[in-house]
Amino acid sequence: MRDLAVDQWDNGCLTNFAPDPGGRAVQHLPAEILDQFAGSSGWGDASVIVPWELYLVYNDLAVLAEFRPMMTRWVDFAAERARTRSHPSRTAQAPHHEFVWDGGFHWGEWCEPDVDEEAFRTADHGAVATAYLYRSASLLSRICALTGHPHDAGRYALLAANTLNAWHKEFIADDGSLIPNTQATYVRALAFGLVPDDLRAATADRLVELIRAAGTHLGTGFLATPYLLPVLADTGHLGVAYELLFQDTAPSWLTMIDRGATTIWEHWDGLDEHGTPHASLNHYSKGAVVSFLHCYTAGIRLREDSPGYRHFEVRPQPGGGLTWAEAELDSVHGRTTSQWHITDDLFHLSVTVPPGTTATATMPDGRSFTAGPGTHVDSCGA
Repeated sequence: MRDLAVDQWDNGCLTNFAPDPGGRAVQHLPAEILDQFAGSSGWGDASVIVPWELYLVYNDLAVLAEFRPMMTRWVDFAAERARTRSHPSRTAQAPHHEFVWDGGFHWGEWCEPDVDEEAFRTADHGAVATAYLYRSASLLSRICALTGHPHDAGRYALLAANTLNAWHKEFIADDGSLIPNTQATYVRALAFGLVPDDLRAATADRLVELIRAAGTHLGTGFLATPYLLPVLADTGHLGVAYELLFQDTAPSWLTMIDRGATTIWEHWDGLDEHGTPHASLNHYSKGAVVSFLHCYTAGIRLREDSPGYRHFEVRPQPGGGLTWAEAELDSVHGRTTSQWHITDDLFHLSVTVPPGTTATATMPDGRSFTAGPGTHVDSCGA
Protein backbone atom coordinates (compact mmCIF):
# COMPACT_ATOMS: atom_id res chain seq x y z
CA MET A 1 0.00 0.00 0.00
CA ARG A 2 2.90 2.37 0.65
CA ASP A 3 4.29 1.60 -2.79
CA LEU A 4 0.88 2.41 -4.26
CA ALA A 5 0.61 5.65 -2.29
CA VAL A 6 4.06 6.95 -3.19
CA ASP A 7 3.41 6.43 -6.92
CA GLN A 8 0.00 8.15 -6.90
CA TRP A 9 -0.18 10.93 -9.45
CA ASP A 10 -0.78 14.58 -8.65
CA ASN A 11 -4.40 14.33 -9.85
CA GLY A 12 -5.11 11.26 -7.69
CA CYS A 13 -4.85 8.74 -10.52
CA LEU A 14 -3.41 5.30 -9.77
CA THR A 15 -1.81 2.94 -12.26
CA ASN A 16 -2.22 -0.81 -12.55
CA PHE A 17 0.55 -2.12 -10.34
CA ALA A 18 2.72 -1.16 -7.38
CA PRO A 19 5.51 -0.32 -7.36
CA ASP A 20 5.27 1.27 -10.80
CA PRO A 21 8.63 0.98 -12.58
CA GLY A 22 7.91 4.32 -14.24
CA GLY A 23 7.26 5.98 -10.90
CA ARG A 24 5.49 9.33 -10.74
CA ALA A 25 7.32 10.49 -13.87
CA VAL A 26 4.84 8.44 -15.93
CA GLN A 27 2.14 11.03 -15.28
CA HIS A 28 3.94 13.52 -17.52
CA LEU A 29 3.46 11.43 -20.65
CA PRO A 30 1.05 12.88 -23.25
CA ALA A 31 -2.57 12.72 -22.15
CA GLU A 32 -3.60 10.57 -25.11
CA ILE A 33 -1.13 7.91 -23.90
CA LEU A 34 -2.18 8.13 -20.26
CA ASP A 35 -5.81 7.67 -21.18
CA GLN A 36 -4.94 4.28 -22.63
CA PHE A 37 -3.61 2.60 -19.52
CA ALA A 38 -4.10 4.38 -16.18
CA GLY A 39 -6.89 5.11 -13.71
CA SER A 40 -8.97 1.93 -14.04
CA SER A 41 -11.88 1.26 -11.70
CA GLY A 42 -11.46 -1.90 -9.65
CA TRP A 43 -7.67 -1.67 -9.86
CA GLY A 44 -7.36 1.82 -8.37
CA ASP A 45 -10.12 1.04 -5.87
CA ALA A 46 -7.68 -1.28 -4.13
CA SER A 47 -6.46 1.97 -2.51
CA VAL A 48 -9.69 2.02 -0.49
CA ILE A 49 -10.71 -1.64 -0.28
CA VAL A 50 -7.39 -3.11 0.83
CA PRO A 51 -6.86 -0.78 3.84
CA TRP A 52 -10.49 -1.37 4.82
CA GLU A 53 -9.95 -5.14 4.77
CA LEU A 54 -6.73 -4.75 6.78
CA TYR A 55 -8.63 -2.70 9.37
CA LEU A 56 -11.36 -5.33 9.64
CA VAL A 57 -8.85 -8.13 10.16
CA TYR A 58 -6.48 -6.35 12.56
CA ASN A 59 -8.71 -3.66 14.13
CA ASP A 60 -5.93 -1.15 13.45
CA LEU A 61 -7.25 2.36 12.83
CA ALA A 62 -3.70 3.53 12.08
CA VAL A 63 -3.92 1.74 8.73
CA LEU A 64 -6.98 3.77 7.79
CA ALA A 65 -5.44 7.01 9.04
CA GLU A 66 -2.20 6.46 7.10
CA PHE A 67 -3.86 5.77 3.77
CA ARG A 68 -6.91 8.02 4.02
CA PRO A 69 -5.19 10.80 2.00
CA MET A 70 -4.52 8.36 -0.84
CA MET A 71 -8.12 7.15 -0.70
CA THR A 72 -9.63 10.63 -0.82
CA ARG A 73 -7.44 11.64 -3.76
CA TRP A 74 -8.41 8.48 -5.65
CA VAL A 75 -12.16 8.81 -5.04
CA ASP A 76 -12.04 12.52 -5.92
CA PHE A 77 -10.22 11.58 -9.14
CA ALA A 78 -12.86 8.96 -9.98
CA ALA A 79 -15.71 11.36 -9.24
CA GLU A 80 -14.08 14.01 -11.41
CA ARG A 81 -13.75 11.52 -14.27
CA ALA A 82 -17.42 10.60 -13.91
CA ARG A 83 -18.41 14.27 -13.96
CA THR A 84 -16.28 15.36 -16.91
CA ARG A 85 -15.98 12.36 -19.23
CA SER A 86 -18.47 10.09 -20.97
CA HIS A 87 -18.26 7.02 -23.13
CA PRO A 88 -18.69 7.92 -26.84
CA SER A 89 -21.87 5.85 -27.04
CA ARG A 90 -23.60 8.06 -24.46
CA THR A 91 -24.88 10.83 -26.70
CA ALA A 92 -27.76 12.05 -24.53
CA GLN A 93 -27.05 13.55 -21.12
CA ALA A 94 -29.24 13.49 -18.01
CA PRO A 95 -28.56 15.07 -14.60
CA HIS A 96 -27.57 11.72 -13.06
CA HIS A 97 -24.88 11.17 -15.71
CA GLU A 98 -22.38 13.24 -13.73
CA PHE A 99 -22.22 10.26 -11.35
CA VAL A 100 -21.94 7.61 -14.09
CA TRP A 101 -18.26 6.75 -14.43
CA ASP A 102 -18.00 5.53 -18.01
CA GLY A 103 -15.13 7.62 -19.42
CA GLY A 104 -11.39 7.11 -19.31
CA PHE A 105 -9.47 3.83 -19.20
CA HIS A 106 -10.94 0.70 -17.56
CA TRP A 107 -9.96 -2.94 -17.60
CA GLY A 108 -13.60 -3.76 -16.86
CA GLU A 109 -14.50 -7.35 -15.97
CA TRP A 110 -11.15 -8.51 -17.29
CA CYS A 111 -10.88 -12.09 -18.60
CA GLU A 112 -14.52 -13.09 -18.73
CA PRO A 113 -14.88 -16.38 -20.61
CA ASP A 114 -15.55 -16.06 -24.34
CA VAL A 115 -15.22 -12.27 -24.37
CA ASP A 116 -13.05 -10.60 -26.98
CA GLU A 117 -10.28 -8.98 -24.96
CA GLU A 118 -9.26 -6.71 -27.82
CA ALA A 119 -12.63 -4.98 -27.54
CA PHE A 120 -12.12 -3.95 -23.91
CA ARG A 121 -10.56 -0.60 -24.79
CA THR A 122 -13.63 0.56 -26.71
CA ALA A 123 -16.30 -1.14 -24.57
CA ASP A 124 -18.55 0.82 -22.20
CA HIS A 125 -17.48 -0.22 -18.69
CA GLY A 126 -19.83 2.21 -16.97
CA ALA A 127 -21.74 -0.48 -15.06
CA VAL A 128 -18.49 -1.73 -13.53
CA ALA A 129 -16.84 1.62 -12.84
CA THR A 130 -19.96 3.26 -11.40
CA ALA A 131 -20.42 0.29 -9.09
CA TYR A 132 -16.86 0.71 -7.81
CA LEU A 133 -17.30 4.46 -7.38
CA TYR A 134 -20.28 3.72 -5.16
CA ARG A 135 -18.41 1.02 -3.25
CA SER A 136 -15.32 3.14 -2.61
CA ALA A 137 -17.27 6.30 -1.73
CA SER A 138 -19.37 4.28 0.74
CA LEU A 139 -16.33 2.77 2.41
CA LEU A 140 -14.48 6.07 2.44
CA SER A 141 -17.41 7.72 4.21
CA ARG A 142 -17.15 5.11 6.97
CA ILE A 143 -13.37 5.45 7.08
CA CYS A 144 -13.58 9.22 7.46
CA ALA A 145 -16.05 8.84 10.32
CA LEU A 146 -13.80 6.32 12.08
CA THR A 147 -10.72 8.53 11.72
CA GLY A 148 -12.35 11.75 12.94
CA HIS A 149 -13.23 13.56 9.70
CA PRO A 150 -17.02 14.03 9.95
CA HIS A 151 -17.26 16.64 7.18
CA ASP A 152 -15.57 14.34 4.67
CA ALA A 153 -17.71 11.45 5.93
CA GLY A 154 -20.82 13.39 4.97
CA ARG A 155 -19.36 14.48 1.64
CA TYR A 156 -18.55 10.93 0.56
CA ALA A 157 -21.85 9.59 1.88
CA LEU A 158 -23.61 12.08 -0.42
CA LEU A 159 -21.38 11.04 -3.33
CA ALA A 160 -22.23 7.39 -2.65
CA ALA A 161 -25.97 8.11 -2.53
CA ASN A 162 -25.89 10.06 -5.80
CA THR A 163 -23.81 7.37 -7.47
CA LEU A 164 -26.17 4.62 -6.32
CA ASN A 165 -29.11 6.59 -7.70
CA ALA A 166 -27.28 6.96 -11.01
CA TRP A 167 -26.52 3.23 -11.13
CA HIS A 168 -30.22 2.49 -10.56
CA LYS A 169 -31.31 4.81 -13.34
CA GLU A 170 -28.71 3.66 -15.82
CA PHE A 171 -28.31 -0.07 -15.22
CA ILE A 172 -31.63 -1.38 -13.86
CA ALA A 173 -34.23 -1.85 -16.60
CA ASP A 174 -37.93 -1.22 -16.08
CA ASP A 175 -38.56 -4.96 -15.62
CA GLY A 176 -35.89 -5.21 -12.91
CA SER A 177 -33.28 -6.89 -15.10
CA LEU A 178 -29.75 -5.50 -15.14
CA ILE A 179 -27.67 -3.94 -17.89
CA PRO A 180 -25.44 -5.46 -19.18
CA ASN A 181 -27.00 -8.89 -18.89
CA THR A 182 -23.91 -10.75 -17.62
CA GLN A 183 -23.18 -12.92 -14.61
CA ALA A 184 -20.65 -10.36 -13.40
CA THR A 185 -23.21 -7.55 -13.40
CA TYR A 186 -25.60 -9.59 -11.26
CA VAL A 187 -22.89 -10.76 -8.89
CA ARG A 188 -21.57 -7.24 -8.33
CA ALA A 189 -25.08 -5.83 -7.85
CA LEU A 190 -25.74 -8.33 -5.08
CA ALA A 191 -22.29 -8.14 -3.47
CA PHE A 192 -22.18 -4.32 -3.38
CA GLY A 193 -25.84 -3.79 -2.43
CA LEU A 194 -26.62 -2.05 -5.70
CA VAL A 195 -30.15 -3.42 -6.15
CA PRO A 196 -33.03 -2.48 -3.82
CA ASP A 197 -34.00 -5.11 -1.25
CA ASP A 198 -37.22 -5.94 -3.09
CA LEU A 199 -35.20 -6.92 -6.18
CA ARG A 200 -32.53 -9.05 -4.48
CA ALA A 201 -34.35 -12.38 -4.77
CA ALA A 202 -35.22 -11.85 -8.44
CA THR A 203 -31.68 -10.66 -9.15
CA ALA A 204 -30.24 -13.81 -7.57
CA ASP A 205 -32.69 -15.98 -9.51
CA ARG A 206 -31.63 -14.31 -12.74
CA LEU A 207 -27.98 -14.95 -11.90
CA VAL A 208 -28.78 -18.64 -11.51
CA GLU A 209 -30.60 -18.58 -14.86
CA LEU A 210 -27.49 -17.18 -16.54
CA ILE A 211 -25.33 -19.84 -14.89
CA ARG A 212 -27.69 -22.61 -16.05
CA ALA A 213 -27.82 -21.12 -19.55
CA ALA A 214 -24.02 -21.47 -19.63
CA GLY A 215 -24.33 -25.18 -18.83
CA THR A 216 -23.76 -24.55 -15.11
CA HIS A 217 -20.49 -22.76 -15.80
CA LEU A 218 -19.27 -19.48 -14.39
CA GLY A 219 -19.00 -16.45 -16.63
CA THR A 220 -17.12 -14.00 -14.43
CA GLY A 221 -13.69 -12.41 -14.75
CA PHE A 222 -11.23 -10.68 -12.44
CA LEU A 223 -13.54 -8.47 -10.43
CA ALA A 224 -16.70 -10.52 -9.85
CA THR A 225 -15.26 -14.03 -9.41
CA PRO A 226 -14.33 -13.56 -5.72
CA TYR A 227 -17.95 -12.69 -4.91
CA LEU A 228 -19.67 -15.32 -7.10
CA LEU A 229 -19.97 -18.27 -4.71
CA PRO A 230 -20.59 -16.18 -1.56
CA VAL A 231 -23.38 -14.27 -3.31
CA LEU A 232 -25.03 -17.52 -4.38
CA ALA A 233 -24.79 -18.95 -0.87
CA ASP A 234 -26.11 -15.77 0.76
CA THR A 235 -29.15 -15.64 -1.53
CA GLY A 236 -30.32 -19.21 -0.99
CA HIS A 237 -28.46 -20.91 -3.84
CA LEU A 238 -25.77 -22.80 -1.91
CA GLY A 239 -26.22 -25.89 -4.07
CA VAL A 240 -25.44 -23.93 -7.24
CA ALA A 241 -22.33 -22.50 -5.58
CA TYR A 242 -21.02 -26.00 -4.90
CA GLU A 243 -21.91 -27.12 -8.43
CA LEU A 244 -19.70 -24.34 -9.80
CA LEU A 245 -16.94 -25.13 -7.30
CA PHE A 246 -16.80 -28.76 -8.44
CA GLN A 247 -17.47 -28.15 -12.15
CA ASP A 248 -14.68 -29.92 -14.05
CA THR A 249 -15.26 -28.75 -17.61
CA ALA A 250 -14.06 -25.40 -18.91
CA PRO A 251 -14.35 -22.72 -17.70
CA SER A 252 -13.82 -23.84 -14.12
CA TRP A 253 -11.26 -24.05 -11.35
CA LEU A 254 -10.94 -27.83 -11.60
CA THR A 255 -10.16 -27.57 -15.31
CA MET A 256 -6.97 -25.76 -14.32
CA ILE A 257 -6.03 -28.60 -11.97
CA ASP A 258 -6.89 -31.29 -14.50
CA ARG A 259 -4.63 -29.55 -17.03
CA GLY A 260 -1.71 -29.59 -14.61
CA ALA A 261 -1.90 -26.13 -13.06
CA THR A 262 0.07 -25.52 -9.87
CA THR A 263 -0.83 -21.81 -9.88
CA ILE A 264 -3.96 -19.86 -10.77
CA TRP A 265 -4.13 -18.65 -14.37
CA GLU A 266 -5.01 -15.20 -15.66
CA HIS A 267 -7.32 -16.72 -18.29
CA TRP A 268 -9.74 -19.51 -17.51
CA ASP A 269 -8.10 -21.33 -20.43
CA GLY A 270 -4.51 -20.46 -19.54
CA LEU A 271 -3.66 -23.83 -21.05
CA ASP A 272 -6.30 -24.70 -23.61
CA GLU A 273 -7.44 -28.21 -24.51
CA HIS A 274 -4.51 -28.50 -26.92
CA GLY A 275 -1.96 -27.54 -24.27
CA THR A 276 -1.33 -24.11 -25.77
CA PRO A 277 -0.57 -21.45 -23.12
CA HIS A 278 -2.36 -18.09 -22.99
CA ALA A 279 -1.31 -15.03 -20.98
CA SER A 280 -0.03 -15.30 -17.41
CA LEU A 281 -0.09 -18.70 -15.70
CA ASN A 282 0.44 -17.18 -12.26
CA HIS A 283 -2.28 -14.62 -11.58
CA TYR A 284 -4.08 -14.53 -8.25
CA SER A 285 -7.52 -13.10 -8.97
CA LYS A 286 -9.52 -16.27 -9.61
CA GLY A 287 -7.81 -17.92 -6.63
CA ALA A 288 -9.92 -15.73 -4.37
CA VAL A 289 -12.41 -18.63 -4.44
CA VAL A 290 -10.45 -20.00 -1.47
CA SER A 291 -12.26 -17.48 0.74
CA PHE A 292 -15.48 -19.41 0.07
CA LEU A 293 -13.83 -22.53 1.51
CA HIS A 294 -12.68 -20.61 4.59
CA CYS A 295 -15.84 -18.62 5.27
CA TYR A 296 -18.63 -20.87 4.01
CA THR A 297 -17.40 -24.47 3.86
CA ALA A 298 -15.43 -24.24 7.12
CA GLY A 299 -17.52 -21.28 8.23
CA ILE A 300 -15.06 -18.94 10.00
CA ARG A 301 -16.44 -15.46 9.37
CA LEU A 302 -15.37 -11.98 10.37
CA ARG A 303 -18.06 -9.57 11.55
CA GLU A 304 -17.74 -5.96 10.40
CA ASP A 305 -19.25 -4.78 13.69
CA SER A 306 -16.40 -6.48 15.57
CA PRO A 307 -13.13 -5.89 13.69
CA GLY A 308 -10.10 -7.92 14.68
CA TYR A 309 -12.16 -11.06 15.35
CA ARG A 310 -13.03 -9.95 18.89
CA HIS A 311 -16.41 -11.53 18.22
CA PHE A 312 -16.81 -13.67 15.13
CA GLU A 313 -19.02 -16.33 13.61
CA VAL A 314 -18.52 -19.99 12.87
CA ARG A 315 -21.25 -20.97 10.44
CA PRO A 316 -20.27 -23.94 8.27
CA GLN A 317 -22.44 -24.61 5.23
CA PRO A 318 -21.67 -28.10 3.95
CA GLY A 319 -22.58 -29.15 0.43
CA GLY A 320 -21.31 -30.60 -2.79
CA GLY A 321 -21.04 -34.07 -1.29
CA LEU A 322 -18.32 -33.02 1.16
CA THR A 323 -18.24 -35.09 4.36
CA TRP A 324 -15.62 -33.15 6.33
CA ALA A 325 -13.70 -29.88 6.45
CA GLU A 326 -11.09 -28.27 8.68
CA ALA A 327 -9.74 -24.72 8.80
CA GLU A 328 -7.51 -22.67 11.08
CA LEU A 329 -7.19 -18.90 11.39
CA ASP A 330 -4.40 -17.13 13.29
CA SER A 331 -6.04 -13.85 14.31
CA VAL A 332 -4.53 -11.11 16.47
CA HIS A 333 -6.04 -12.92 19.49
CA GLY A 334 -4.76 -16.42 18.70
CA ARG A 335 -5.78 -19.47 16.73
CA THR A 336 -9.37 -20.20 15.76
CA THR A 337 -10.28 -23.64 14.41
CA SER A 338 -13.38 -25.05 12.79
CA GLN A 339 -13.58 -28.80 12.20
CA TRP A 340 -16.61 -30.75 11.09
CA HIS A 341 -17.47 -34.16 9.74
CA ILE A 342 -20.60 -36.07 8.81
CA THR A 343 -21.07 -39.67 9.93
CA ASP A 344 -24.24 -41.75 10.17
CA ASP A 345 -26.36 -38.76 9.06
CA LEU A 346 -25.05 -36.62 11.93
CA PHE A 347 -23.11 -33.37 11.53
CA HIS A 348 -20.40 -32.98 14.19
CA LEU A 349 -18.72 -29.60 14.78
CA SER A 350 -15.70 -28.72 16.90
CA VAL A 351 -14.83 -25.03 17.39
CA THR A 352 -11.82 -23.56 19.18
CA VAL A 353 -12.15 -19.93 20.30
CA PRO A 354 -9.03 -17.90 21.25
CA PRO A 355 -8.59 -16.16 24.62
CA GLY A 356 -10.39 -12.85 25.05
CA THR A 357 -12.86 -13.50 22.23
CA THR A 358 -16.31 -14.97 21.68
CA ALA A 359 -17.97 -16.66 18.74
CA THR A 360 -21.52 -17.28 17.60
CA ALA A 361 -21.60 -20.81 16.23
CA THR A 362 -24.49 -21.72 13.95
CA MET A 363 -25.21 -25.32 13.05
CA PRO A 364 -26.55 -26.33 9.62
CA ASP A 365 -29.99 -26.86 11.17
CA GLY A 366 -30.07 -23.17 12.12
CA ARG A 367 -29.49 -23.57 15.85
CA SER A 368 -26.93 -21.13 17.33
CA PHE A 369 -24.93 -20.95 20.53
CA THR A 370 -22.38 -18.51 21.96
CA ALA A 371 -18.93 -19.91 22.59
CA GLY A 372 -16.26 -18.37 24.80
CA PRO A 373 -12.54 -19.21 24.89
CA GLY A 374 -11.80 -22.91 24.58
CA THR A 375 -13.00 -25.83 22.49
CA HIS A 376 -16.67 -26.56 21.99
CA VAL A 377 -18.37 -29.50 20.29
CA ASP A 378 -21.92 -29.97 19.09
CA SER A 379 -23.88 -32.08 16.62
CA CYS A 380 -27.15 -32.07 14.70
CA GLY A 381 -28.87 -34.00 11.94
CA ALA A 382 -27.01 -33.80 8.66
